[in-house]
Amino acid sequence: MRRALDWLYAATAVIAAAAMIGIALLILAQVVLRVFGSQLPSADDFAGYALVATTVVGLAPTYRHNSHIRVGLLIERFPLGTATRALLERAVCAISIVLVAWAAWFSAKFVHESYIYNEISQGLLPIKLWLPQSFMAFGFIVLLVALIDDLVTDLAGGTQSHLAVAVSGDEMPVEK
Repeated sequence: MRRALDWLYAATAVIAAAAMIGIALLILAQVVLRVFGSQLPSADDFAGYALVATTVVGLAPTYRHNSHIRVGLLIERFPLGTATRALLERAVCAISIVLVAWAAWFSAKFVHESYIYNEISQGLLPIKLWLPQSFMAFGFIVLLVALIDDLVTDLAGGTQSHLAVAVSGDEMPVEK
């Protein structure tokens, strides 16, 4: 199971990176084509879809590598390894699960409604909106899986992924 989850998180990182590269290629193509008096139809729409894919699909791997911005006004007052800190980390994870489950549910519902009503984009190229919206729902679902994975690991006596990275020192430096 661990292997499958790690593969899922790595795959979402690749998808998010590919979407980011797609944005760069779209912008580059637009710049080059404008020099020759032309343009790509609906490039702005596709860049917007790729931006959402980059952002939301990249949430789970970013979380697992402790690269999210955390507001730790309360939690950081307690050193790692103390019972109070462990309880707070579990509570934050549980609250995050509820909030992300809500976002995943409504994103999936949004995709389903777009599919049922056959919603089409308003750009120059007609795109069935459920296709790009699916990346948003997928990203929230994978983040939900990552949070549940961390809470189950923590309750089983392990360390939450973002804390393991923080303790190992592999995280990006934070300015204070």
